[in-house]
Order: sequence, then C-alpha cells, then structure tokens
Amino acid sequence: PEAPDAAVLSAFVSHPLWDALAAWLEEAYGCQPSMVHSRCAMGPGWNVKYRAGGGALCTLYPTPGAFTCLIVIGGRLAAEREALVPALSPYTRSVWADSPPASNGTRWLSLEVSSPEVLEDIKILLSWKKAPKRS
Repeated sequence: PEAPDAAVLSAFVSHPLWDALAAWLEEAYGCQPSMVHSRCAMGPGWNVKYRAGGGALCTLYPTPGAFTCLIVIGGRLAAEREALVPALSPYTRSVWADSPPASNGTRWLSLEVSSPEVLEDIKILLSWKKAPKRS
C-alpha cells in the first residue's frame, strides 16, 4: 500500500499532540518521519518511525483520535537513568514499572500520548537516548 502523507496521517489521528510531537522531533533532532506498514501486534497498519544519528528514537502508532509512542531504552542506559524516573509523571513512572527489563536490561516503553505531561516525559526519555540538536 502507498504510505499516507503527513497531512493525511494528522487528519486520521486528529489529536493536537500528534502534530506537536512531530514538530518537536523535526526541530529538536532534524529528522523526518518514515512511514512503515507493519503487521506487528503492537500496532498493525501504518506506523511512523523517527531516527537520528543512525539510531532509532521512537515509533508512533496512530489510531483515530489517539496515538502511542514506543521508546526503547537500552539496558545500560536504562540502568543509568533509573534514578531519574521519579521525576517523570505518575503515568510514565507506571509504564516504566510495568515494563520489566529484558534479559539485557532493555526497556520497551509504550506510552499513550494523552496529555501535555506525557508529551514532556517523551521529550525527556528521548533526550536520554540522544541529546536534541536544538531546543
């Protein structure tokens, strides 16, 4: 299937934080979205991947009126940042606690982006992976 363009996807999601996160990713990391059609259990259909500096930042899973952001925090980084988790919102702390580390310590955080507070947590989590180029 042909990938939807950004405007079509934005209209499909119809959630103000979708455009806010996309704009921030493009500004902070200078990256462009990559539309990928997937059959994975996490979110079959079109999803949007963001990469910066050769590494994955996050994947967005759009649905009508909502979306989820998947952030994978590598094992060593997750261990180093564990002490910073209490500064995140209660929802994000709950997702962290409910996402036990894999055998290599990696955490797979699937965050429903439902509030500006969660959006700010996503920015923090992504900055742990890679410092933004621009503020």
